[in-house]
Amino acid sequence: MQEIERANQFKFGDHMMAKNVAEMLEKKYPGWLWAVSVDKGLVTVKSMMLSGNWGFILHESKIDNDLKSVVAAGGEILERYNQNRGKFNQTKYSDLTMDHKNQLSGDRS
Repeated sequence: MQEIERANQFKFGDHMMAKNVAEMLEKKYPGWLWAVSVDKGLVTVKSMMLSGNWGFILHESKIDNDLKSVVAAGGEILERYNQNRGKFNQTKYSDLTMDHKNQLSGDRS
């Protein structure tokens, strides 16, 4: 019974971390449809506006209390796709091209 309680506590902690990360990214970079999951100490983040295949992973234990590392990584993924850090911009987003797999390309060339 104690193992079930412990498992539920970890799940709750994972949900809280995912919620906090998603809220911070939406606050700093609104409109990018951030998808966040936490499992076994890894925080996985993707912007569904850019690609469901690419994003970033951070070790939960290395994320600072003010989530600056999350904000920095979120900005870096936006820049990888040649997008501005900040609110979703439809005009700039429309400039993105598709690659040979019919996915948005993060290639700046």
